[in-house]
Amino acid sequence: MTAARKDRVKRRLIQQAFADNLDTIRGLPPRAVRPRNRNARIWMRRAPLLLLFLTLAGSTYLASNPTSVRDTIGPAKIVMNRPARSAGVPPTSIDPTPVTAAALQLSVRRVIVDAGHGGADPGATSLLNVREKDITLDIAERLEALLKKNGFEVVATRESDRLIPLRERARIANESNGDIFVSIHVNSIIKHTASHGIETYYLGATSDPTLTRLAADENRVSGYSVADLRKLLDRLYADARRGESERLADEVQRQLVGNLRAADPGLENWGVKRAPFVVLVATDMPAILAEIGCMSNDTEVARLHRPDYRQHIAEALFQGIHAYASVADASQKKGI
Repeated sequence: MTAARKDRVKRRLIQQAFADNLDTIRGLPPRAVRPRNRNARIWMRRAPLLLLFLTLAGSTYLASNPTSVRDTIGPAKIVMNRPARSAGVPPTSIDPTPVTAAALQLSVRRVIVDAGHGGADPGATSLLNVREKDITLDIAERLEALLKKNGFEVVATRESDRLIPLRERARIANESNGDIFVSIHVNSIIKHTASHGIETYYLGATSDPTLTRLAADENRVSGYSVADLRKLLDRLYADARRGESERLADEVQRQLVGNLRAADPGLENWGVKRAPFVVLVATDMPAILAEIGCMSNDTEVARLHRPDYRQHIAEALFQGIHAYASVADASQKKGI
């Protein structure tokens, strides 16, 4: 030990002895046994054990309650602005109020044209050897030409006489990012051969056994399996496109009936209906299926066999699509 350090220690001991002697003269107990100092020394000896206990308890609480801790220490504005959850509303629900497409100011630019049936699936046939697959393809090609001439983009799901499963048609439509989907078919009602009419469908469940059978016939070559049932049912019963699909169906049905009655006064308006057609279930855009005639009526078959009548049908379909698109464009321009 150096001389300087020895001197410092001696001075400190002398100062401590002097202070103790002075306290004794004053009648005070030695500093080492005073209560305040004793408690402080006890606290300093036990503090590490207490800190260890608090650390273990805190880590256990953080591990078991990560969400509540995050909410507590997060920004104040997040905690203060969190809306109260109503009773019975699931945690993932934001607002159950439906939103219409008009509020989003959407326009129609790309139309998916779907010619029903094809290839090994002829669809409805007549005694005059007129096949549904040929009628729908011809009308689809005429409709495509009219749409393109008037500035629309067109994607055709079938461009030749080949079989395309409904699942593949939906894939083509969805991957093409179409704005609307129009499927063209020809009806056949064996029990009503004396009458003929036009009807347009949009997606929805039905309790009508006749429509159920019709949907089953149209869904024959779907490409879906039982494993896909839950997914299809979810789309059927929770579909935000339904309102726009119904509006599109209304416009197309109105134009078909109004335009074709000039050439066929006996044409009946069978209206707009809902049915679970798979091709409507699986597409992601507003979608309809138009039954543009009735193959079970001989007079109707004769008309469908004529190119000029098929052109009338294509023009009526175009007018319906154009009317629907015009309303969407007008809403977008006016901001409604």
